[in-house]
Order: sequence, then structure tokens, then C-alpha cells
Amino acid sequence: MLIKRNFRPVRRSPRQWWNTSVQVFAGPAHLDGIGINLSDGGMCLFAIANLPVGTQLELEFLAPEAEQPVRVSGKVRHRALYLYGIEFLADAQSDDSRAVRGEMAAS
Repeated sequence: MLIKRNFRPVRRSPRQWWNTSVQVFAGPAHLDGIGINLSDGGMCLFAIANLPVGTQLELEFLAPEAEQPVRVSGKVRHRALYLYGIEFLADAQSDDSRAVRGEMAAS
């Protein structure tokens, strides 16, 4: 018996291509990174760093259409060399977290 499966990546929210500077705060470390794409649930980040999967961090960046930088909490969920999949933490209910989610929903 042959079972045909249709494997399509399923994402919780659509990604928006985006290129901007990101300040990364991981414990006492402060790094510079580049945001590659963004969704209301997270971002793809390029940073020359050694951030293991599971690392909690803070990210500061200028979200699309924002006038002021936002700062959100996140966690490294995926790593491929210097590319990181960052999930914004659901319990981050700061004004900045809501601003990123609101702006992504509007675009």
C-alpha cells in the first residue's frame, strides 16, 4: 500500500521579507544582527554569534512602519550556522510586543 502525502510547510503566520539592524541582548552579551524576515510570531535573524537552541534573548529593532525601536523577548528555536529562527515569546505582553503583532497584522 502506497500512501501519498503532500508536505507543505505550515506556518502559524506569514513572513514578510525585511532587512534591518537588530540589537541582540542575550544575558550579559550585546550583539549586532540583521533581521532577514519577520512575522507576528518571530523572525529570521543573521548574527555572527554562538546562540544555542533554547537561548532566551531580547531583540531591539525598528519594526516595519514603526517610528521608534521596539524591544521584544524571544527564544532561539532553530539554528543553521549564523541564521537563527527566533520565536517571540507568547507571554511577552509588553507594548512593544503588541506593536509588532499589530503592525504585522496591518500589513
